Amino acid sequence: MQGMMERTPSMQRCMDDCSMCMSMCMETMMMSVKKGSMTMEMMCMMEDCMDMCQMAMRCMMRMSPMCGKVCSMCAEMCMSCAAMCEQMAGKDEMMMRCAEMCRRCAESCKMMSKEMMAA
Repeated sequence: MQGMMERTPSMQRCMDDCSMCMSMCMETMMMSVKKGSMTMEMMCMMEDCMDMCQMAMRCMMRMSPMCGKVCSMCAEMCMSCAAMCEQMAGKDEMMMRCAEMCRRCAESCKMMSKEMMAA
């Protein structure tokens, strides 16, 4: 990440996507728990996704030299969460929206990871 000293528009977009993904996972998890449709595996996946998004955001905020690797891991986590949400999507519209947000965040994090590793 040498040479990257200020927040770029793509970094801000990635942080925004991470924040929205965290919110969507939390909202989806809370609604699913209320409905009784949340499995323990799904709850763990969503919590892991939220934690990873928060970690990626914090790394970007402080311009951590590990940010590229963290964003890559976040992209992977978001894709896994999206896949799990899609398994439930036929039963739950909110799960489908969560899957879409996770995929959007994954794409932002993938692009950010490439940008930071190249810098």
